[in-house]
Amino acid sequence: MVVKCFASRYGSKGQILHIINSDNKTSEKQQAVNDRNAMMRYSVLANANFKKGDYYATYTFKRGLLPATVKECKKVWTKYLRKLRDFYKKQGKRLKYICVFEYDGVRPHFHMLFNNDDINLKDLPEWEYGNPDIKLLDDRKYHTIGEYFAKVCYGDAEKPKKGDLSSSKNLYRPKPRITVLRSSNWSKTPKARAGYYIDTESIRNGYIEVIENGFIFRYQSYRMIRQE
Repeated sequence: MVVKCFASRYGSKGQILHIINSDNKTSEKQQAVNDRNAMMRYSVLANANFKKGDYYATYTFKRGLLPATVKECKKVWTKYLRKLRDFYKKQGKRLKYICVFEYDGVRPHFHMLFNNDDINLKDLPEWEYGNPDIKLLDDRKYHTIGEYFAKVCYGDAEKPKKGDLSSSKNLYRPKPRITVLRSSNWSKTPKARAGYYIDTESIRNGYIEVIENGFIFRYQSYRMIRQE
């Protein structure tokens, strides 16, 4: 995943530029940047940690079994996660997951991406509130589930959403390799590194207004996929 943009850091101590409005709240421009970064971060987590055969599950509540409040739903989920961790531990495995709780404007439900590691679905702890929909990940080069999880929470400018996003602490978290570009004169059609090809549908070219005085900076992002 390649991103070319204004660094948003300045000074010898690397302070971070953060856009706020007159009410000392995060501005819409900064929030858009934050949301985009969150989607990218969870996309990286999902693709770096989960592969073909891992589980993608949706946990819903049957009629009559839905807790009265969002807070109570969260308690139910915390209890179930604890059961899952204990079950994996008894199998000599460690549970790895990314999950999102979606509840704003929809019937509350949970989505979860978690490792298989030869765990039989029939042996998983029972979800007492309904029948979860559990699917196996396919062998696609790039999965968009992480992006979807983030969109549930962050939405966009026209349709803001609300949810809770979390992940286990034992996930592998790739560190970015940073290269300082001396010019923003890059081509709108990027070239792939040796041994990779570019997912052309992922190419995004645009501009970002970084600070309130109207400075505009170019932005580009795309995915490179390793060739077989």
